[in-house]
Amino acid sequence: MTLKIGVLFNSPAKPPRGEEIDYLAEVEVLDQVNAVQDALVRLGFQCYLLPIRDDLEEIVRSFKACRPDVVINLSEGFMGDSSLEMHIPSILEILGIPYTGSTPLTLGLCQDKGLAKAVLNANGVPTPKYRVMERFENPGELSFPLFVKPIREDASIGVTRRSFVKNVVELESQVKYVNNVYRQPALVEEYISGREFNVSILGNEKPTVLPVSEIIFEFEEEPKIVDYAAKWLKNSEEYSKTKPMCPARLDEELKGRIEETAIKAYKALRCRDYARVDMRLDAKSGLLYVLEVNPNPDLSPEAGFARSLKAAGLSFEEFVKTIIGFALSRDGSPKLKGS
Repeated sequence: MTLKIGVLFNSPAKPPRGEEIDYLAEVEVLDQVNAVQDALVRLGFQCYLLPIRDDLEEIVRSFKACRPDVVINLSEGFMGDSSLEMHIPSILEILGIPYTGSTPLTLGLCQDKGLAKAVLNANGVPTPKYRVMERFENPGELSFPLFVKPIREDASIGVTRRSFVKNVVELESQVKYVNNVYRQPALVEEYISGREFNVSILGNEKPTVLPVSEIIFEFEEEPKIVDYAAKWLKNSEEYSKTKPMCPARLDEELKGRIEETAIKAYKALRCRDYARVDMRLDAKSGLLYVLEVNPNPDLSPEAGFARSLKAAGLSFEEFVKTIIGFALSRDGSPKLKGS
């Protein structure tokens, strides 16, 4: 019997806060949907697209009408609000539908960058010193330069070159910008100058680290960051001067440290099936610092996770089939065999 696979994703919607241009990050989910749909067709599965709009009852009705054997969860929010991301798989759990990816708990923890950093610190995973600012306050023991971003956004939303602040005046301006425009606390952390790595991980009990990707910055001066323009505005200087390299050029000692740190972060936040860990190597101390853990990373063909799969010699179809198998095994179903 051919498996029925649902592909769950949020229909692009204007974000309820922030800048008009932030809508570009919403649209990217469609690239992921197309990639996953194509892979499922090639694998011979029945594929059902399950777009999330603004009607919760419609979502439930679509699940009941389709009755998928498993759902590939690509949802990144609800009604344009990324902070509601964790609630969508909660519906799947209540309905008893197996799904791929991390649990609502993990998605919620990682959505709140301050909470995620607290969990990492408690588990001995190094992360830059930080403070959460509901409103501007003295940075206290933090040392400039600092980096300021919204606490609950992803996809570099709310991050520009102005997020890099060198003094109290700039800090106050950027914290107020995040508080007022994004209507949420600002995460203020010490800026780590050095090499930046994206570490994609696949698996559960014995997770596998895929080939590490490095972001090569061609800026002569700081900040060297993946801001919103570098990620989404293809005609910008930031985009042209921010280039991924996969696999990264690493000696065995550094490679081992990166992989060990990434796995430790992955497990500390209870990531499931797959995730991406972003980290930096401090140019002065040589220490690694985890910047963020993304339990629901971009899976589109041009994104970092797909790049690491390719470097590992894994096709996108193999990846999709693998995560479907993970979901089915949790449901007590037999492990996925041929399609």
